[in-house]
Formats: sequence, C-alpha cells, structure tokens
Amino acid sequence: MKIVLTGASGFLGRETALAAVRRGHKVLAVRGTRESNIPGVVRTLSADLSRPQDFEIFLLEEFPDAIINCAAASSIEACEANPARAEDLNIILPRSLAMMANHLSARLIHVSSDMVFDGQHGHYAHTARPAPINLYGETKLAGEKEVLQYGRAFAVVLRLPVLSGNSAQGDHSLHERLLSEWVQGRKIPLYTDEICQPADVGNIAEAMVELCERDNLSGVYHWAGADALSRHEIGSRIAGHFGLDPDEVTLPVTRADLPPHEWRPRDLSLDLHPLRGKLKTRVQTFDEVLAAMQMPVRFADWHHSKTGRRTVQRLVRGVDF
Repeated sequence: MKIVLTGASGFLGRETALAAVRRGHKVLAVRGTRESNIPGVVRTLSADLSRPQDFEIFLLEEFPDAIINCAAASSIEACEANPARAEDLNIILPRSLAMMANHLSARLIHVSSDMVFDGQHGHYAHTARPAPINLYGETKLAGEKEVLQYGRAFAVVLRLPVLSGNSAQGDHSLHERLLSEWVQGRKIPLYTDEICQPADVGNIAEAMVELCERDNLSGVYHWAGADALSRHEIGSRIAGHFGLDPDEVTLPVTRADLPPHEWRPRDLSLDLHPLRGKLKTRVQTFDEVLAAMQMPVRFADWHHSKTGRRTVQRLVRGVDF
C-alpha cells in the first residue's frame, strides 16, 4: 500500500511512518520546516502544511492508497498564540485532504483529540456529543466535521489522548516534558481531579496503520490507553518509574485552585468500544506504557546524582537504527 503521511516530522507522525514501513507499506512523507530522517521512507516532501494547495499536485502524481494526517496545531497554547494558523492546520488542511482522498478513492485517517469534549462526564463514547471549551478543541471539532463531510465513506476520524513514548529529540512526550522540569529543580503542580487516558505513541501508530489496511471501517473512533488516571497519579507513577520520590517532584492541586477562565476539561476518559474489538492492535495498560519510557541521555548524569542509577539506554527503532 502507498501511504502519504502529513506531519511526518512530528512526534506522532514520525512514529506512524516507522510503523507503516515495518508493516511493509511504501511511505511518502510530507513535513513542515523541521528536518527529519525517517528510515525506510521512499520520498520526503517539505511543504507549508498550512497551504495544502502547495502539495495537491504531489498527491495527484503519487495517487496514494491512503493518507494519514498527523499535522496540526496540537496544543491549547499553540492555538491561542496563533488562531489563524490553528484554523489553517486544524480545519482547512483536513478539508483539503478529505476532498483529495475522496477524489482519489483513498483511505483518510485523520487525527483528532479528546479535547473535543468538555470533560463534565468522562468515559465518552464515540457517539457522544462534543462540546469543546477551548480554541484547540473547537478547531479540532471543526476539522472532524470537514473530514466527515468531504471524505465520506473513505475517512476515519481518530480521537486520541495525551501521548507518551520516547521521541527522537527527547523532549516531546509526556515523561520527557516532566523530566525537563524536574532537572531544573521545579516541583510541578499536577491536578488530582483532571482525568485522562495516556497512550504510547507507538501503539497509536500501529492502530492508525492498521486502520489504513481496514477499508471496512469509517467514521469516528476513539483510541487510548486502558487506564483512566489523574494528571497527578500519572506524574507520580512516572517519577516512581525513574526512582524519584513523587512527593519531591510533584505538587497535588485541584482545578478549583485555578481562575475560572483557566479551567481545563475535568474528565477526558474515553470509551474505546467498538474499535477496541475490531483491531488486532492491542490496547495497552499504563504499566506497559511506563515500561517503555526511557531516560533521555542528556538527563543521565542528573538522574544518577539523584538516584544512584546508571541510565541503560535500549536501542529505539527509528531513532538508533
């Protein structure tokens, strides 16, 4: 299968490209300005992802069997800082890709977010009514609608949680961001009443590539880890995994400690039915997600000074070989 992957130089995009290559697919990567070297990719195109018209000719020339869209303004902060770019990446790009996928009769797997929900209830089914409470969630929901309108029977919208894993740069994933703060001696406030369902980026990538291979599935689905946990519990378990005292590096806080305008969704846990029963890719527990986390090399000396542990680096496919 020939797969065009947008956002290939990002954390999720890179891992998805590697998963597709491992599964024997021909991958053509479209990336932004960030350099990337992804083993096994047959062609890489650098393009302004906020201007999809710039690579429409590329899609027509390659005529892919599937398109995976991992490109996005992917955080609350990024959307608030540049709303115009958030609209370009989260709404206009998905619309253009859905129209092209429909024209080419290609599968389209579009990445969305659990942030399309307001967090008032939790355990959201894929049929639950979205109600975003920030600009990021609003633009992601608008992008979903574009994909479902123009992609028709060829498209899958996959809502995802916070991402874990080991990034090539060592600073993109959940545990890497926490460690970068802890190294600087900061005790991080983490919410005891904000729930999410973290998943390993490699597991998500496998699920998305399998969705490319399953042309009998379309519409909106959820994928995440098996365990719904508070932000504080996640941070504490990450600290314990690396031999750190959670009480020294985390500070339990509640959403009531924030001004009302800064409130975040309370419970973004997801019901993974029916996709969980349809894919061969297995949903992982948080213990499995933890087991895959590695200490970034640049923090090895600090980690040794704090714990007496020597960092043993396992080789990471796509990063080391």
